[in-house]
Amino acid sequence: MVEKVIIMGAAGRDFHNFNVYFRDNPRYRVIAFTAAQIPSIEGRLYPPELSGKYYPQGIPIFPEDQLTGLIRDNRADLVVFSYSDVPHVEVMHKASIAMAEGADFILIGATYTMLRSQKIVIAVCAVRTGCGKSQTTRRVCEIIRTLGKKIVTIRHPMPYGDLRNQVVQRFASYD
Repeated sequence: MVEKVIIMGAAGRDFHNFNVYFRDNPRYRVIAFTAAQIPSIEGRLYPPELSGKYYPQGIPIFPEDQLTGLIRDNRADLVVFSYSDVPHVEVMHKASIAMAEGADFILIGATYTMLRSQKIVIAVCAVRTGCGKSQTTRRVCEIIRTLGKKIVTIRHPMPYGDLRNQVVQRFASYD
């Protein structure tokens, strides 16, 4: 049985989780993303160019306040919580909403979503948006460069502009 999935997110980790776990997974069909925190995301489409073979029409992005109706109308089997800067009580409230509508509710563990690397990895994380991850990353990179090491920085996709034009972004400088 193919499970119908709704991924709740804030236009970052949700897209990453989709890309590394759900996109080519025949067990699941992601029927929608929900959007919170970042304005003007809802009403857009995660484009077919990025969605993979199971999603030739792309995947619609809805406001999070439509979650109940999305679960009910689509008979969703699973709601995946995919953003990380909310308190435990709020996460459990969202879990209650999903389960009251008959869907399972999960958080995907890191082992399923980590990018594989043969190199040393340093992750810069924080409890919420605006804590200074970018500034911290720049400083960590400076320190590592002074040690004579080559570095590469990566981040999950962000929906600023047209996602189709952002399949890969390369930043040669901070300017």
